[in-house]
Amino acid sequence: MPPKLYSSQACRACRRLKRKCTREVPRCSLCHRLGKACEYAEPIAVEAASRINQALHVSTISPSRIHLNGNSTMPLPRPTQEFPLAFFLDSDDLAPQGVNAFSWSRQLDIQGIVAEHLKDDRAALCEEYLSTVHEWIPMVSRKRLFNELNNGSDDADGCLPILLLCMKAFTTRDCNSARDSPSYLLARSLCSEAESAGFLSLRLVQSLILLAAYELSHAIYPCAYSTLGRASRLGLLLGLHDRKNNKLFKSAETWTLREEQRRTWWAIFLLDRLMNIETNLPITVPEPARDELLPINDDDWDEGKIVPSEPLFTTSFSSLTSVGSFAKMCQAAHMLSRVMHHKASKKALQEVENLLPEAQALHSALSALHSSIEGHISGGILRKSAIIALSLCSSARLILYNLYGCNEPGAFVEQSRIAMETEMQKVSLDGIITISSNTVPAIARANIECPLIAQCLYHSATECAWFVREDHEPQMYNALEDIVRDLKLIGENWNVATEYLALLHQAGILSLISSETGSNTLTPSSG
Repeated sequence: MPPKLYSSQACRACRRLKRKCTREVPRCSLCHRLGKACEYAEPIAVEAASRINQALHVSTISPSRIHLNGNSTMPLPRPTQEFPLAFFLDSDDLAPQGVNAFSWSRQLDIQGIVAEHLKDDRAALCEEYLSTVHEWIPMVSRKRLFNELNNGSDDADGCLPILLLCMKAFTTRDCNSARDSPSYLLARSLCSEAESAGFLSLRLVQSLILLAAYELSHAIYPCAYSTLGRASRLGLLLGLHDRKNNKLFKSAETWTLREEQRRTWWAIFLLDRLMNIETNLPITVPEPARDELLPINDDDWDEGKIVPSEPLFTTSFSSLTSVGSFAKMCQAAHMLSRVMHHKASKKALQEVENLLPEAQALHSALSALHSSIEGHISGGILRKSAIIALSLCSSARLILYNLYGCNEPGAFVEQSRIAMETEMQKVSLDGIITISSNTVPAIARANIECPLIAQCLYHSATECAWFVREDHEPQMYNALEDIVRDLKLIGENWNVATEYLALLHQAGILSLISSETGSNTLTPSSG
């Protein structure tokens, strides 16, 4: 049953007769009982409340028309400028459009809806977002965000209210109501409406990214997968993947906007690779271009400074710049992607002579990146994005080493084992032990309470369990305890960790932990 919605004031009839009004929308209980019309002083707010109620029941929303107050209808709002169909039909003579050409409408009622639902101080909401979720995925420019918020102009992105609503959704920390959060459901509905109406902007793409991150964090699948796919498609239309060859839009006029576009596309890329670690589905978000740049360091980004960027593909970095935590995340996501491609090639039973050199090269690159990230963590202020980067790198290494750690030839049936294969097996076993017993427990003890590291924790827990069952090493028991403890901590706010714990329970791994009364020590299971 939908939640009841209320007006902030009594209806006109109750105020005129000086009677107590229940303020229910669309009719108060007394007017409903007497069969009288019920009118409120703030028609826009009532209409917005009705729209919110409709949004909570997505099935009642027509793709082309929105029902208001249960009877009348109105067409969806559209951008001031229509999308040029020539882009898909014949793009040779298409003139590039302005950055926000399809993001603004004078009649846009999305702002009114969000204003009714979003009663918080918007500046405070943005600050809360920037101090929490922004630390995982720092794609939004603080400088541009507050400029748009405080100085709203005709050139501003009209989908900013939807982005604020997505930020609001992340303030809901009740796992039991995550799927039914009004902010989340309304944001999903408004994103769909904006897409259907032809809106296309950076803020809309960022809204979809935040929705996908929210759904991933609460294990709302397959919604998370499809939502990120929508963000990717719109990002491709905006040319975020290849800004030089974008036919549809003009280049961004400011350095800050170009950097924000770059960070937004990197956010799509790394969430896509993280989300597809276990799916074996075809990769739909393209690999970075050969001349792609990494995001600038996070301190300068948050302070709004203009500084040089480092390339993704390089033999060395400049001494004049510093590679930040988010850039490390992007590097780790790129290496994870390369490992996933390698895994697909191995499953296709390609020749071992071709695969093993690539595997060793991946091992060397991942080891160097791992050391670089650890040095970054120990050498400065700890950022959550640096811990996430280490978890992505560890996930990539575990996937690679699991391909070669088994001492049975398996994948290379009727092929002779070669020395390089034995060497790779030794490297893999040592790597799995080190990551599972040292690296990932250290990640767990950092207590960053971020759902993006849950997959790495889960994978490492399964590795620890394998070694516990094999030889009952105390170090692996302690590592498993640290990992499970952090999954439980993350699970207090994010459902994805709870789902991973359920999988560990189903596999009998949690039964390996035996906690005595008043003790948090972990001892081997007597069974």
